[in-house]
Amino acid sequence: MSMTALPACPSFDAIEASIGRVAKRLQGAPVRDIVLVRLIKHLSARFSAHVGRMVRPSGLNEVSFRTMMMLFANAETGMHASQLSEAAGETRANMTRICDELSRKGLLRRRAGIADRRRVVLEITRKGAALIGRLLPKMWNELDLGMRALSAKEKLDLERLLKKLAAAIDAKEQTA
Repeated sequence: MSMTALPACPSFDAIEASIGRVAKRLQGAPVRDIVLVRLIKHLSARFSAHVGRMVRPSGLNEVSFRTMMMLFANAETGMHASQLSEAAGETRANMTRICDELSRKGLLRRRAGIADRRRVVLEITRKGAALIGRLLPKMWNELDLGMRALSAKEKLDLERLLKKLAAAIDAKEQTA
């Protein structure tokens, strides 16, 4: 194991200290695994909050932005609500509310499906695509500023490790 000192992370200190206190009370706690899982969650929440602050002036929140991104990525085909719900990680009820709001703002439209007219297809509008086109370059710049802390090799290593972890969790869920 490397003896390299870990970088300071003030926003995570209280969480890590709590994990340490739990480990003292319950022997055998997998401290490093718990720290890693909580750190992933901590970073995810921080990134989500940052995205939320960036898109708020445009009348979106983080979830509606993620929804718009999925529609933007699938602009040629559109998406069914169930696909969008799964891709955005939201309940169907919440996705319906989000889509209603985006529709009222003229950012998405609903149309009947071609193969099955009872299945509604959700599509990004020109107005929605233009909004995403304005937001993304600003967001990429902000992302670059934050990700400069990692070298290109570190980014590849992190991606590989996170995908390895995701694949292991996927495999476990497949057998459950």
